[in-house]
Amino acid sequence: MAASEHKRYAGMWVFPEASQITRDVAGKMAATPRVLPLVLTGAGLLFVLGIVGFIARAVDDGFDDYMDWGYYAAIFSFIFMFSGAAPLAAVAFRLTKSHWRRPLSRISELFAVLGILSTVMLIPLLFVMPPINNAGWPGPGAEEMELRRTIWFEVPFGAPLTWDILGLVFLTVCGLGILWLSALPDLAECRLTATGFRRKIYNFLAGHWFGTKRQWNTQKAGLAMLGAFYFMLLIFVQFVIVSDYAMSLVPGWKDSILPPIYTLTSLQSSLGAILVILYILRRWGGYEEYIGISTFWSASKILLGLTLLWIYHTFAFFITFWFGRLEVEQNIIKYLFVESYGGIFLANLIFGFAIPFLILLWNPVRKTAWGPALAGLSAVAAAFLFNIRIFVGSFNAGDIFDIGLSKVPAATYPDVWDVFMVIGGLGAALFIYLLATKIIPILSVWETKEGAKYQKMGTLIKGEYLILAKPE
Repeated sequence: MAASEHKRYAGMWVFPEASQITRDVAGKMAATPRVLPLVLTGAGLLFVLGIVGFIARAVDDGFDDYMDWGYYAAIFSFIFMFSGAAPLAAVAFRLTKSHWRRPLSRISELFAVLGILSTVMLIPLLFVMPPINNAGWPGPGAEEMELRRTIWFEVPFGAPLTWDILGLVFLTVCGLGILWLSALPDLAECRLTATGFRRKIYNFLAGHWFGTKRQWNTQKAGLAMLGAFYFMLLIFVQFVIVSDYAMSLVPGWKDSILPPIYTLTSLQSSLGAILVILYILRRWGGYEEYIGISTFWSASKILLGLTLLWIYHTFAFFITFWFGRLEVEQNIIKYLFVESYGGIFLANLIFGFAIPFLILLWNPVRKTAWGPALAGLSAVAAAFLFNIRIFVGSFNAGDIFDIGLSKVPAATYPDVWDVFMVIGGLGAALFIYLLATKIIPILSVWETKEGAKYQKMGTLIKGEYLILAKPE
């Protein structure tokens, strides 16, 4: 049966022959759309601009003053935020044995390759960050050995920088392990048709996978174990990143709600990015036969829940400081919410809550492909604004050894090198992700074929219905 002849029920596609899926996806992967080289070239050029901006910033300002690196920290955090949380979609929805998640599993797992980019981008920030104590600090009172407020004590093992980089490295390795273990069956199939150097790559990646029952059971157990570790590592790394590179740089900022807001923003933006990619693949990538409306419909409900959780925690953060009425709390609200970065915060509210909520509020819109994708794109834009506001603001808040934020600093605007680094970071993320899709199928073929075996058509009275089963 041709791909165009596949039947659709309740937004899900029915595939009578699993072998057709393998041939069809392999053909799509081998073919190179005309627009892909253009997008790769454009992303590569942006990547180069980012490198130029980074080198220029390092030459002009060096690594002595962390305030010059606020926009670099913001784009690092943005890339880490949505790419780090994305693999959780595959982990969580695979655990619940949901049929609708099959088209998005590999899309979410492929974001693990961006962990390499995040790790590399973190290294310069290790040299930029000021020490916990003010030994050698050029500001006043250095002889008094003051300690700035952080989540760390003056303990050995190089806290906090050692723990930051080790946490991100372990998270990246765990994410790549999930991607490799999940893609093993598809890589083994790719090596059957690949030639030349690509065949050597697939032979190396697929190893001794032959699809035995023992190998399938090992893969299942491995994915569950790595998924659990990934979740724990992600929450820890997100906590230390937002605490060390944001909250600790604002004198007197003590808040237990910011880390959960950071995590919720990452979950919302990562699911939004996945929905955008799903829509692109369905609309222009030739994968409409495999990406049904049920995927968008089901994921949109989760995105709506994350949106409501985000606005709740944002309100809780704001109202706590509002009623606290301490000078430092009032200044933080004025700085990050009302005055200096008030415009960005308003845009953050619009893109992070108002637009997704109004789109996803209506069930007829949720049951389309474009509605959840548009809401997801808005959530990604909101995450970008969130990182600009929080990290640029934190890096330019003033004397970190002050007892509290005694005045409201002005907003810091980007110069040309900041712009280069921001667009370069986005280009690098897009470039690396697209390259990964040329090696690993962007659709999980084995999960799609597995789903085809768990569904059949049945009749009841005069109606024909799709019957779905769950494994085990």
